[in-house]
Amino acid sequence: MYKTSVLWLCTSLWSVGLAVSPIPSRSPVKNTNVDCTGPIAFSSTGSTSVHSTGLVAYKQNVVNLAVTWDREVGVFTCACSGLYQFSFTGSTEENTRMVLKKRLNNGKQWTPIIATKPGGGSATILLEVEGGDQVAVHLDGNTKKFNARHEQEVEVTSFSGYRIAKS
Repeated sequence: MYKTSVLWLCTSLWSVGLAVSPIPSRSPVKNTNVDCTGPIAFSSTGSTSVHSTGLVAYKQNVVNLAVTWDREVGVFTCACSGLYQFSFTGSTEENTRMVLKKRLNNGKQWTPIIATKPGGGSATILLEVEGGDQVAVHLDGNTKKFNARHEQEVEVTSFSGYRIAKS
């Protein structure tokens, strides 16, 4: 009876864990280590997973000078307002697009900004971002999957952002 109950509990928790997507923090102000006078930049590579919401998570940080960049969730939360450049690239399944989306501070909806064609590609854009706004790459399409064949030897998926001017 004990082993069956523990197994049921573990199975239940595992299935719930797969269905729940992490909720990105909306309060960058709590982090007192934010220095808005210095450089703010991040760059991550490799697709580890895609959350059920379509948010893309990344394997590793190449550069992380943005204390509010969370590669595991795939969301940049702006702590220092300004003009930012965002770039992303990846190879997706043929009916899936990569879409850069922005969510305003205290907003509930993600707004599409720029996308690749189905099958993936790359895009770069300048975007004004205010404190508390969030920016992330999502996969939109039937499968919401990257083309795993292209991630074999070297990472082809990346997401980078940096502030080029203060506001």
